[in-house]
This record gives sequence, structure tokens and C-alpha cells, in this order.
Amino acid sequence: MKIKDLDLNLLKVFTTLIRKHSVTLAAHELSMTQSAISNALRRLRRHFDDELFVKTNQGMMPTLLAEKLAPPIVAAFHQIQVAIDSVELFDPSTSTRSFCLYTSDVGQLILAPRLLKAIERDSHQIAVSLVHVSPARAKEMMMDGSIDIAIGTFDDFQVGFHSQRLFTKSYVVIARQGHAIFSGQLTLDDFLRARFATYHPPAESHDDFEKVLESLYKSKKAKRNVSIELAHGLGIGELIASSDLLCCIPRRLAENLAKHAAIEICELPFTSPTIDVSQYWHDKVHSDLGHQWFRTLVYKSYSAY
Repeated sequence: MKIKDLDLNLLKVFTTLIRKHSVTLAAHELSMTQSAISNALRRLRRHFDDELFVKTNQGMMPTLLAEKLAPPIVAAFHQIQVAIDSVELFDPSTSTRSFCLYTSDVGQLILAPRLLKAIERDSHQIAVSLVHVSPARAKEMMMDGSIDIAIGTFDDFQVGFHSQRLFTKSYVVIARQGHAIFSGQLTLDDFLRARFATYHPPAESHDDFEKVLESLYKSKKAKRNVSIELAHGLGIGELIASSDLLCCIPRRLAENLAKHAAIEICELPFTSPTIDVSQYWHDKVHSDLGHQWFRTLVYKSYSAY
């Protein structure tokens, strides 16, 4: 299993499959045929004497050996890219780089289209991928270079990370149109007695608000009545429109949902906390010209919303 016996071009296929979990998507990103990707994977399997990637309902997922190999290999390719970029001026009109973004499903639903539109003004070859992992895993991937930017509120991203505030979000409560609880002014007692759907998106983007609610219920010696817990923003509008549940969500998401679902928006019957949302990146890419261009677009796209 010596490196002299391995075609290093195969490792580029390996790193792409780690991110894409798909032979088809890897072939598209690398401008190769699917059969060429499959052939490269066969050679990798033969070299390492391991399946490396297995088919699942979630795509081509790495084996334990592949997971062990991935961090140093991905980091090595990232450092090679940084070294090349450091001696070349970055030109988005000719660059074929791919940037990886970690954000919540709300970020993808509402804000990603603005970013894509901004990118397409400068380039038709630069690609962007969005990943869904735990915050702890996202931190590891930023440190090894496989995630370029994380968007959210991350108390754990301190040493070795940079951040830039994008916007401040506030929260509202939504209910179906005609819900009796919105017939007059929503009181705090009404709110505390109501049944709720709760929303727990990834990227730690809702945690601070949850802490405020927990403190409120505790101070009022009330028990929170939760009928369903949701992990994704998709379908919230339809669920609330067809039930008597309330849901507390960011104002921007509520305004977007109200365009497509029969829901009403109401101010919270207590002071809504405002939470800063920032973009984070690791020190290893701070001086990279391509990354500087990308995070400038992120800032312009997200802070303008």
C-alpha cells in the first residue's frame, strides 16, 4: 500500500466522492464520465483492499477505512490548492473552483438563490455545494479545508476562526388563517397554554431562542405543550395551515412561508430576542484570494436580505 504504487489522480476522485456521495455528481464536478469515476473507484478499492464507498439510501457512503483516510487526504489537497492559488491571481471568470457552504435549511431556502445569482454574474464555472452535518463535524471539516464557510451562530468557533456579522434575526409566531388565538391580541397566557410545533434546524441557528423560551416557561411555572418537533423548514407552512398548532420561527422565514401557505404572522407576546447571524471561516483560508472573493459575495448576498 505504498504511495509510489498509487496514481495520485485517484485521490482527487476519492475526495470528491467523500463530499458528493454520488458517482454522477463526482463525474459532473470533475468533468469525467461516470464510467471513468467507477474505474477510478475500482482501482482505489484494489489498492486499499477495501470497498471505501458502499451504496445506501443516502448515496455512496464511506466505509470506516475511508472515513479514517479522508481528513488527511482532503487537508492535503486543500493545501495544494492554497499553494497554487497563492502564486496565481484569482479570476472568477476563468476559475473552476468549488466552494462548500454550511448553513441551515432556511439559509438554503431563502438566501442561497441570491448567492447563486451573484456568483453567476462573475462566473459560469464556479460551483457551490451545501452540506448538512452536525456543528461539531462542520468545525472539523472547516479545519481540514473541506468546508469553506459556515453561516449561523457558533459559540464554539473561536480559536483559529474568523467571523463577520451578516444580519440580525428576530422571531414571530405563526398560526393558520382564522385561528381563534389571533382573533384579538395574543396574550402571554394564551401563548403559554397553546400547543406548538417546534423547529430545530441544524447549524445551531435556533438554540439561543430555545433557551429564551425555556427560561420563560420556567419563570411562569408553565409546561410547554409540544405536539411535534421539526428538524427542517420544509413543510412548516403547510403543517401549521392545516392544524391548530402554533410555531415560533424567524421573521424572514415566516414572511416567505406566508407567500405560499394560509398562515398568519403575529408578534410574540414578550420581547423577542434578536440574534446575530455571522459567516465563519478558518484561519487557513483567510488570505486565500478565491476565498476572499467568495466570502465577499456571501456577505453582499446575505446582509442585503
